[in-house]
Amino acid sequence: MNAGAWALGRALQYAAATAVVALIAAILFPGDDAERFATTAYVAAIVAALVLALKWFLPQAPAAQHRGPAFPAIFTFSLWVALFLIVGGAFVSQPGAEVRAVAACFGLIGAGAIVRAGTIGAIGGKLARGDRLAAATRYAIATAIVALGAGAWLASGSAEGLVRLAYAATVVATVAVAASMLAPTRAGAFAMQTYSRAAVMLKTPASAEIFARTTEYAVAVAIAALVLAALTPQLFAERFATAAYLAILFAGLGIAVKWRLERLGVQSAVPVRRTPRERAKFVGAVALLLFVGLVCGFSLIAETLAACACLYAIGFAIVKRAGAVDAK
Repeated sequence: MNAGAWALGRALQYAAATAVVALIAAILFPGDDAERFATTAYVAAIVAALVLALKWFLPQAPAAQHRGPAFPAIFTFSLWVALFLIVGGAFVSQPGAEVRAVAACFGLIGAGAIVRAGTIGAIGGKLARGDRLAAATRYAIATAIVALGAGAWLASGSAEGLVRLAYAATVVATVAVAASMLAPTRAGAFAMQTYSRAAVMLKTPASAEIFARTTEYAVAVAIAALVLAALTPQLFAERFATAAYLAILFAGLGIAVKWRLERLGVQSAVPVRRTPRERAKFVGAVALLLFVGLVCGFSLIAETLAACACLYAIGFAIVKRAGAVDAK
């Protein structure tokens, strides 16, 4: 009850502040913007009235003690109000979206109460029980259920991404169940042994060096692809834009792995390319990757195969570099 009363109290503060700021913005901004802000204020007032009515049936939450400086709390409160204004202005412009906006607000209130009560932590602990495959299966099934539920509540156009997320989570759950069934077999033992060797290999200086190089190549490909997407016709521009997107994903992967290895104390020094031969090799590799992105950017299957080939090349380079270091 205390968690629910706390969530309703915070919601009343945010709803009142959002309504007041939206009304002021409706006065200051002309045209369609004024109408959207007025509708946002209207929805916020409805939420505040409903929250105030619900508070009568719940016991009062204990007064929160002020801790620390006031500026961070005020700044956070202002950011949330600004977020509600932006989302509300974009959401209520759709026909008949007021009811869904009110429902979304009470969904946030319920989520805040659940988090405050510690239910999320308890559910997470139950989902994480057992081995990794069992935990992955439970998390994937929970993600699919939540995504399907949210997709059924939203409009058909907005639910497409959630349906895809549910489909991907179902695939992950299926793969995890299949892996758990294969684990007691010889194939499962071989797969676990291969996974353990790969995990050890990823924590070596050779891995840090290869992922640092991966980041360099990915950033160069992304920049070159974005430039070419702006200069070429639409047919080629779309493919170069897709190549830039994939390169950004690989750059993020390289940065994340390099950061993780640095946290574990694994360091590597990437040699600076000074000779013309090394620079020409770098430019040639970037040009080859751009050509692969141009050729494979016509379908999702081709893009997936190209990404898998790049991942295989990274793994092969790590194994080769680790063998060269051990030979020395």
